[in-house]
Amino acid sequence: MSASVVVRGSGSIGQRHARVFRQVGADVALWPVRDRGTAPGAVDEATGARLLDDTSGPEAVRSAALVVVATDTSRHVADALAALDGGAEKVLVEKPVAPTVADAAALSEHPRHLLVWVAAPLRAHEAFRHLRRLVGHVSTAGSAHVRSQSWLPDWRPERDYRESYSARPDEGGVLRDLVHEIDYAAVLFGAPTLLGAKVETTGPLDVESDQAATLLWSTDRAFTVTARLDYVTRPTTRGVVVHSPDGILEWDVVRATVRHTTPDGEVTEQLFAHDLDRDIVMGAQARAALDLRPTASETERVARGAPAPLSDGIAAVRLCDEARAAGRPGLPPQETS
Repeated sequence: MSASVVVRGSGSIGQRHARVFRQVGADVALWPVRDRGTAPGAVDEATGARLLDDTSGPEAVRSAALVVVATDTSRHVADALAALDGGAEKVLVEKPVAPTVADAAALSEHPRHLLVWVAAPLRAHEAFRHLRRLVGHVSTAGSAHVRSQSWLPDWRPERDYRESYSARPDEGGVLRDLVHEIDYAAVLFGAPTLLGAKVETTGPLDVESDQAATLLWSTDRAFTVTARLDYVTRPTTRGVVVHSPDGILEWDVVRATVRHTTPDGEVTEQLFAHDLDRDIVMGAQARAALDLRPTASETERVARGAPAPLSDGIAAVRLCDEARAAGRPGLPPQETS
């Protein structure tokens, strides 16, 4: 019998989750936030998933192996709590898990919080797992530069970017949208301690949210990490470069390659073509989320390309909170708590 998955939220990311979970063999139901007046047994044309309404949704959650929360960021915690209280076996929350760490408190204190995943598809890239093995062979701590730079209007060309959640200062901005980079950097280099940040709210885009951020932190593995996250760069560039006495490692996410330069200048480069197919990557994450629990060992989670456990998702949001506080002095307390 296939696992039952309920996807809460029917926007672009909710539809993708629904489609991908169906591709990996799950029995998927899609529960939109806005009631469509769904007839019993109706099927969503875009995904092929069964459609639920506010009457059938809670019943489906009660027997679900997994509930995916793909609603607006401001609803993530409330919808995840509803899924846990409703009886779902596990919950997968889209990133970021909450706008701030303070907002996530009720979820982290829930008796079933150890059953919560946070979406982190970059962990499911084959190139990421290969890079992690190479970083593990670095004998002396080095430095790393993480980047995710793109042009926000290109994200969803069919929609005015100024009306997207990314443009909202309380839900969007690069520190929330691009939190994946902070998450995977912690897996590669260790738990971060912020040293400094500059967060930019002015620029070429007509939005009130953060358009760019530059962060500097150290880690408990003695790495020094810088990160540049922005919405204001064309063409898109994304990845990480690691420098150490053992050579240079570079993951180019856009090209799906990992390049290794040895201390004597010998260069090898590997292409991970499957990483270029977003559905394949999300399929790996989906299977891991169904098969494993967030309490599985880090070795098993990383090997399977699993999402982040809730504690990691909250840790990434904490660094974002700290960066906003350091990079934008004078923020209201509720945005920095």
